[in-house]
Amino acid sequence: MATQMPIDPEADRNIEGMESMTENDDGSVDVPLELDDSEIEELPDGSAVVKMDNYKGPDEDEDFYANLADEDISEFDLDGIAMRYIGLLEKDKSAREQRDKQYEEGIRRTGMGHDAPGGANFLGASKVVHPVMAEACVDFAARAIKELFPPDGPTRTKILGTVDKEKMAIAERKRDYMNWQLTEQIEEFRDEQEQLLTQLPLGGSQFMKLWYDEQKRRPCAEFVPIDNILLPFSAANFYTSQRVTEVQDITDWEFKRRIASGLYIDTSYIRASMEPEESKSEKASNKIEGKKYEDNEDGIRRVYHIYTWLELEDDTRSKGEMAPYIMMVDDLESRVIGLYRNWEEGDDTMTKLDWMVEFKFIPWRGAYAVGLPHLIGGLAAALTGSLRALLDSAHINNSATMLKIKGARISGQSQQIEVTQVVEIEGAPGIDDIKKIAMPMPFNPPSPVLFQLMGFLEKSAKGVITTAEEKIADVNAQAPVGTTQALIEQGAAVFAAVHARLHDSQSRLLKILGRLNRWYLDDQKKGDIVEDLEITKEDFRRNTDVVPVSDPHIFSETQRMAQIQAVMQVMDKNPDLFNRKAVIERFLKQIKIPAVNELMKNVPDPEKRDPANENVAMAIGQAAFAYIDQDHLAHIQSHLDFAKDPVLGANPLMAPAFIPQVMEHLKQHLTLWYLNRTNGYVTKAMGRPIEEYDDEEFTSKIDKLFAVASQHVNLDTQTVFQGILPIIQQMQQQMQQMQPTAPMTPEAKVLMDTSTAETQRRAAKDQADIQLAMKKQQDALAIAQEDNQLKMAIAQGDNETKEKIESARLTRDTAKLQNEQMKTALTLTNQGNRNGYQ
Repeated sequence: MATQMPIDPEADRNIEGMESMTENDDGSVDVPLELDDSEIEELPDGSAVVKMDNYKGPDEDEDFYANLADEDISEFDLDGIAMRYIGLLEKDKSAREQRDKQYEEGIRRTGMGHDAPGGANFLGASKVVHPVMAEACVDFAARAIKELFPPDGPTRTKILGTVDKEKMAIAERKRDYMNWQLTEQIEEFRDEQEQLLTQLPLGGSQFMKLWYDEQKRRPCAEFVPIDNILLPFSAANFYTSQRVTEVQDITDWEFKRRIASGLYIDTSYIRASMEPEESKSEKASNKIEGKKYEDNEDGIRRVYHIYTWLELEDDTRSKGEMAPYIMMVDDLESRVIGLYRNWEEGDDTMTKLDWMVEFKFIPWRGAYAVGLPHLIGGLAAALTGSLRALLDSAHINNSATMLKIKGARISGQSQQIEVTQVVEIEGAPGIDDIKKIAMPMPFNPPSPVLFQLMGFLEKSAKGVITTAEEKIADVNAQAPVGTTQALIEQGAAVFAAVHARLHDSQSRLLKILGRLNRWYLDDQKKGDIVEDLEITKEDFRRNTDVVPVSDPHIFSETQRMAQIQAVMQVMDKNPDLFNRKAVIERFLKQIKIPAVNELMKNVPDPEKRDPANENVAMAIGQAAFAYIDQDHLAHIQSHLDFAKDPVLGANPLMAPAFIPQVMEHLKQHLTLWYLNRTNGYVTKAMGRPIEEYDDEEFTSKIDKLFAVASQHVNLDTQTVFQGILPIIQQMQQQMQQMQPTAPMTPEAKVLMDTSTAETQRRAAKDQADIQLAMKKQQDALAIAQEDNQLKMAIAQGDNETKEKIESARLTRDTAKLQNEQMKTALTLTNQGNRNGYQ
């Protein structure tokens, strides 16, 4: 794990270089520079201050980044420094000895090494461990790696300040390249980070290291556990500590490789035969992995990489001042084998470069953060003790344990009985009851109070590391999205804070990787996927446009789903305020639907086209866009000619797609023609282009000119568009006629048929009622006439007339009976129709 030479995450500014120089009449020289906006500071008087930090990497100044221990610094001085620092390291080890013990106890409390402390010592006593500590570590690591390292890569773009196409293109290239690096090129990165995350809750602080390996021709990553980091007692922060020591145990083969690469000085050395002393936490981890030192056949030796400040008079680059260095000391021979400047060439401030990034669990007062052993170590021990006590109690109650009278022994008899075995024994004289010989021990059964206490302890321990899903389990499915999101945030407050710290640490890692790319991009071995990516070292001059894909405000998929659901609910109520396609696309991606672009309708980007191409695009249903510098009247004429042609735009095959698009496009041309026409009048009146409208002195004058110009524009529209408006109105009517009617649902069709049949039935009934009423009136009139004629016939003795009247009455009665029968039949028919509709 060779450490190559460094650069500061904050010191990534680099000017493009001078292209040409122009000499002025006064002898001065103008130097054109391609500078970023952030490098120019404008002053109130109109002048500007240009920041020119001309930093150089190892490929530009190899001497600056060379190993000073090879020849620049005397061996006597180096030996003195080595002895001094080895003494300091022994004090640093003593200062963190208790810390190492706490880490070890946390590892043992997981129970995976089968040596968790505590418990009874009798034969068969339970050694089970409550899984609260192991469960918390696994759960935390699973949630954290999902946010920090999704399958598509751990980086995204974020541009500060003004966004333009060039900045966006550079940021996207860097994002794609760094995602490829972290997922494929640095093949060990995800594995190393997952190891870090599983150990982070136990150690409180863990570290990740990045460097460039010249032999592999790529950046490399390594997880550095906290027991391999030594800080002085006085350190208040990892990044500001006066010295940071990384303890490296490397094989003899790796030691030789580093000498061959030039990282360490080429010198004779003694092969290590004794294993380096293991830390307590390392021993506990080795027991979980099931490995231990047998011998030192690989020649493992200990080397200290010390990041510190030194005042070296022999180093002319530091100007005799205190400056940051990386010093590498071989523990076996107590000598300096590597010494490097730890700032970037050209940085007059000599700012220290970071190569390791600290990941913190819960920050505390000192340099080291605290972890689960500090937070719930006592609760985890109590849970394990309670669980073991319950199991031991159950075991004792199921074991044969008793007291026996010593004098009651009969020689030759069995003292141990197998399960289901029946054995006869002889009793001593005067003993007629076996209970008088032996008595079972009166052990208490497992205590329900202890069981309840264990539940309380478990709840208390998990309260510290609770997650959002535990809160959501009790939420009603119909609960508002805001309520659900509030419960998520409340239930995962601790994890949210840790997640924000992880996001910050991941950002520091990306800055180190960006610096390495700025130094070594041309030398890196690239894969087939990115070898055609047009990316250069200069793209990494800015180190703020690529950030972690994780969001410090969002820490779970559940929270993201609640947010997108809230957006969709608001969109349904306010559809005119949202880009519906973008919202739905984000929702589909959130629920992990693959190939979303294949499902969504492709909308082409706006493109400036001539009228003919616009007509073709609109005929196939694509949108056309008007631009302010076009000849709008010419475009309008071309589109209307196309629309009137019965073979082209008016063709029933094209019209349904063409007319809606051309109507919208004509609106754009009309409004832009109005804008150009109005601005033209105002510009002509002013004698110059419209400027400084926001100046109070000119605003009112310009407004009056626009008011006059609008009257001229109204006259122009009546002349120019006199023959166009009827055509547009005709096209609008045609578009309305082409609008398809909404298909009728089966339920609506049944309802409509039922309503029509009921209407017809009621009309038939009304007609029948009218006919019956008229019939009754006619019958009543006929009866009255017959009665008069009958009375006259009786009075005159006219028998012939009397017979005719009686015959008519018989006919009338017959007709009446027929009418009654018809009415009854009609009533039965209507009743049957009603039953059929129901």
